[in-house]
Amino acid sequence: MMSSLAARLPGGARLLAHAAGLSDRTAAPIFMLHQVLPEVGASYHPEMAVSVAAMDRFCAWIERHYRAVRLCDLEAALREPCVRPRCVLTFDDGWLDTYSHAFPLLQKYGLPATVFLPLRFIGTNRRFWQERLRYFLDGLRTQDRGEKILQDVAAASVWCPPLGQEDLDYGRLSGLLLRRSSAEAEDFVERLAVLAPPRPELQGRAFMNWNEVRAMQAAGIEFGSHTLDHTLLRASPPEESERILRQSRSELEAPLGVEVRSFSYPWGGISPFVPGQAREAGYACAVTTAPGLAQAGGDLWRLPRIAISEAQLGPHQRTLLVHLARARRRMPAGTVALQPDGRLRLGFLLDDPQVWTPEPALHRGGSELQLRRIMEALDPRFFEIELYFPRAAASGMPAQMRWPWFAAAPAGAGPLAVIAGVRQLLLKRRPALVQATFLDALFLGVPGARIAGVPAILCGRRNQGHWKRWFHRLPLWIVNRIATYWQANAASVAAMLHRDEGIPRERIEIVPNGLDLERFRPASAPERARARARLGIEATAFVVVMVANFTPIKNQAMLVDAAAVMSREGCFATFLLIGEGPLEGQLRAQIVRNQLESSVRLVGAVSNVEAYLAAADAGVLCSWNEGCSNALLEYMAAGLPTVVTDIPGNRGLAQGALVPPGEANPMAAALLALAGDPRLRNELGQKNREKAESYTRGGFAERMQAHYLRAAASQR
Repeated sequence: MMSSLAARLPGGARLLAHAAGLSDRTAAPIFMLHQVLPEVGASYHPEMAVSVAAMDRFCAWIERHYRAVRLCDLEAALREPCVRPRCVLTFDDGWLDTYSHAFPLLQKYGLPATVFLPLRFIGTNRRFWQERLRYFLDGLRTQDRGEKILQDVAAASVWCPPLGQEDLDYGRLSGLLLRRSSAEAEDFVERLAVLAPPRPELQGRAFMNWNEVRAMQAAGIEFGSHTLDHTLLRASPPEESERILRQSRSELEAPLGVEVRSFSYPWGGISPFVPGQAREAGYACAVTTAPGLAQAGGDLWRLPRIAISEAQLGPHQRTLLVHLARARRRMPAGTVALQPDGRLRLGFLLDDPQVWTPEPALHRGGSELQLRRIMEALDPRFFEIELYFPRAAASGMPAQMRWPWFAAAPAGAGPLAVIAGVRQLLLKRRPALVQATFLDALFLGVPGARIAGVPAILCGRRNQGHWKRWFHRLPLWIVNRIATYWQANAASVAAMLHRDEGIPRERIEIVPNGLDLERFRPASAPERARARARLGIEATAFVVVMVANFTPIKNQAMLVDAAAVMSREGCFATFLLIGEGPLEGQLRAQIVRNQLESSVRLVGAVSNVEAYLAAADAGVLCSWNEGCSNALLEYMAAGLPTVVTDIPGNRGLAQGALVPPGEANPMAAALLALAGDPRLRNELGQKNREKAESYTRGGFAERMQAHYLRAAASQR
């Protein structure tokens, strides 16, 4: 509408051309194209394609109004006097149609261009996961079982939220996968490929081969890198993005026989580290997908581009002129600030200082353990970790902590004083991101972080919210509108946040708990015999273990009742209850009442849980509420079959029986079935071990680093 109105006004066309910068010699548009096809509908993503006819008109328009240069020559060209403004034509991905349809038009009009190649797709029959996903979803939407297939693939991906019929939409599902690492997206689509019907659209070659690349190179076309495997660098750990940038340049220079000077970030995605890494890797410039014009003296490793689609290339290019005019006035996108030493500062708002000493004496599991594993997984070359406590400990702060720490307010300070103290602390420390997990951190730390202007605020939620009461409703409503990102440790927690608290699904990331597969592994027969001998347990006994603190939410009383039922049935198993807590006295009294002193042991807190799992035949959880249970993952890693309560956090996680919470008889029946069937125990244990291994696939440290880069980018 704006373009047609400008054309009708007296002098409107000239004003529009001036607004678009057709007379500007100090800035240059870098045009971004992908596919050039006879019909744009033939592309898996028509918005990224232009027709051959539209491309012909576009090239003629470029020839009339600009002097086109290669990207590597742009900086020098902007500093030279000229009659016509400069521009650059770039093509991402190295599609076959870039050679067969775009290249002849570039030759016809004598236009140079720069083409970015994902090295390991060139000369192959590989396809991008996005294209494969598009056509697989097209097939699934026509099948009765399409939704079930998608749900099965989601359930097999530990980071993926539950999916439904609405997620068979390509835009919706590809958007979800583009928020994950490329490895996770590729793995998801590979799983889909096994179950989805084959698609004829995915047959044949989609990308250029090296002979075609060399023919274009001989005609003056510049080639740059687009990574090795079209990797989304925004979601890559810093060490991996550094390697990809260097390796893709060196490997591309070999077949081209020239220095590779330019780079295109796939999907324009960059982390705070990537532009500097591109510079250090030897690239003279790099382009994003952010709209804008390149300026003389601008950041050469964050160059903006103008995306070109069929809709903009009408007969008179008026829509394109409007697009250019808007780009000239586009403000630069905000970037995540690094510290002077080049690291990203992350602040963790915490509660009990004793947990964060170099060797914590009080802690044996739970949310603190997982947060500690996360912090230890963040590479100190790239991430600077600081610990923030809303209040100092009444008993005094520890002499040493694992990371630098700061207390926002003295012990006993009131809520307003804590919020003010957090604000002052964060104004001084200036972290790029603050994470809050515990209640004081959520309700007092998050408002303080918002007032201090912290750009990214991450709220960690690790259970179904069993602690929530009516008086939490308003504080949660406030906190959820302040936060920029949410970390959930299970799909069930993510679903609760979306369903009950209205948090947008795209702002929630599932970060499964970390797991040490070397420490927790299936015990061999000799290892089991030795473990039982050390614990004074008969070699032939059926041994059940439960690892959890003795609190109402964990409900060990259910297991003691189940042990009594099994005893009456003549099954004299050994039960090991590992943990400590306020209900220990009640549990001891319950054991005595049921005359189970010889079979049910309250072991207490231990540091070598793996030794007890090695002695066990089955793992049990009786909880009323769980997120992603550390204990359950450890049972699975140890190759134990499980009997757990049928609650959202446990469903779909372990192989074994699900029993109603609080009902001892079904739990006893499930354990009796396992006691009488060693082959079933072995089969379920093997499946649990396989599932546990999926929690470490891709590397826990790599997954955590990518997660915090995404969270830090979630600025207001």
